[in-house]
Amino acid sequence: MELNMGLGRRFALGAGDFGFNLYWQTASIYLLFFYTDVLGLAPAVAGAIYMAALIWDAALDPLIGSLADRTRTRFGRYRPYLLFGGLPLAVIFAAMFAGPAGDSTAGMVFAAILHVGFRSLYAVISIPYASLFARVTRDARIRADLAGIRMVFATVSALLVASLTLPLVKALGTEDAPRRGWVMLALIFGVIASLSLLLAAWAAKGYDKIEDQAQQKPPMKALLRSLYLNRPLMLVLGAVMIASISSTLFGKNLLYYFKYVVGRAELGSAAMGVVALVAALSVPIFTWLARTYGKRRAWLVGAVPAIIGICCWHWSDGMPLPFLFVSLALCAMGTGAYGVCFWSMLPDTVEYGEWRSGVRAESLIFGCGVLAQKVALGVGAGVLGLALKQIGYVPNELQSAATLNDLKQLMFWVPLIGGLVSAALVYFYPIGLKEHARIVEEIAARKLPVSE
Repeated sequence: MELNMGLGRRFALGAGDFGFNLYWQTASIYLLFFYTDVLGLAPAVAGAIYMAALIWDAALDPLIGSLADRTRTRFGRYRPYLLFGGLPLAVIFAAMFAGPAGDSTAGMVFAAILHVGFRSLYAVISIPYASLFARVTRDARIRADLAGIRMVFATVSALLVASLTLPLVKALGTEDAPRRGWVMLALIFGVIASLSLLLAAWAAKGYDKIEDQAQQKPPMKALLRSLYLNRPLMLVLGAVMIASISSTLFGKNLLYYFKYVVGRAELGSAAMGVVALVAALSVPIFTWLARTYGKRRAWLVGAVPAIIGICCWHWSDGMPLPFLFVSLALCAMGTGAYGVCFWSMLPDTVEYGEWRSGVRAESLIFGCGVLAQKVALGVGAGVLGLALKQIGYVPNELQSAATLNDLKQLMFWVPLIGGLVSAALVYFYPIGLKEHARIVEEIAARKLPVSE
């Protein structure tokens, strides 16, 4: 289907990522910190809950993808999930912050059940939304544009979450009920997210056509064979898993770093805001690079400032704070490139799989992509929780010099090595702009009626 929607509808479709990232960024940046320093859970327990919930979520993603590929309703294939899933997701998101405090069995069980429930509903809605972007167009350049729009919304959402969450939590809470601020803010985010999902569902109307639903449903064996033959997909999945583990062990540590190493916890939100702002500003640059020179080159270009930034951050001890923030800004440029390239590479692998196997598996491929990302984030969070325990971290206490040094080493070596390895995998990604156009033409030619 060719993309002929107006600019307003394109932005409305991309606005769904604003809502999804209110959830994603809050959970990614603050939830582990909330568990340890607000609820009072032990770091290892908090990390285990976070890891288990994300891995459960990841395991669901291919199943949800397969279900979405087979969904047939009068509302379309993917739109029903956006239309009817937003409100339940908002409710369970707020409930995650309302559990009992203290390192008790009840607190741990409540946190685990609510976190798993939230991740499950998130998967049910987010996979069909992501799959829409492979359906609305098969033009690799337009996909780069749409990925850029999505990433602008995602990074603006990340900027708001990073910079406003802690101040708003403080403003909305009270001395007697400090956690009330977390619950109220989660409800506010949930309402905004639900509206953005409805807006995206409106924008997708007409691109999730009923006549497409008459196509024969491919058997699971054929879908799995399509994945097996899809070498570019495997490279992208490997790169995103390594990049996600690396970013988790750096990004989730920033709040701890500013609170205990720098000694100014209030700068944590400012640092997160700088990272999100620079990532948002870099998205148009890497969108242009991806649609002009190809997604592989854009990813590799973005890896350069990211690696320089992590090295500068490592050398920032004793340097003025502006040097530290510049280092984080360089890292954020890599984040912008990674987001644009990953989400525009993934739909291109749909056509590659169809070209190799004859089977088009949009939602299953997106499910596998998100699975890889979430497993990596879950593993990263679990490893971080265990690492914090191993290095002797104690919440809300003065940390030893050895603990602080180990924290800094953890934040440096894993992201550095991970950034280099993920870039090496992307180097072998074979789908350039010309190659993708040729693949699309060959697929279209196969579907032409054979003349007598």
